[in-house]
Amino acid sequence: MTSHNQEAYRVLRAYLTHLLTDPRDKALEEVPAPLRASVEAFMLGKTVYHDAADRPIIYAHDLAAWAHQVIHVSGLEYPVSLASVDVDSLRQAMAA
Repeated sequence: MTSHNQEAYRVLRAYLTHLLTDPRDKALEEVPAPLRASVEAFMLGKTVYHDAADRPIIYAHDLAAWAHQVIHVSGLEYPVSLASVDVDSLRQAMAA
């Protein structure tokens, strides 16, 4: 495993763990691109609301439930290429 892939895995895991306790709702577009399809699939049939700019917003408890599913139950439904993971954007997503 390359050093980038190791760092990408570590930050990806930290991002998912962060979602377990982050109390803030998030716009779907704030979910990093490699994970967005998995979140969208998880949200089918669940409540999503829209902000003033008509962006879909996901409740924090739904994101926490999704992260729990990924970490402890199913894993990602599709493989994420660690080489394509933008480590800096994941760090920014945790800081925002």
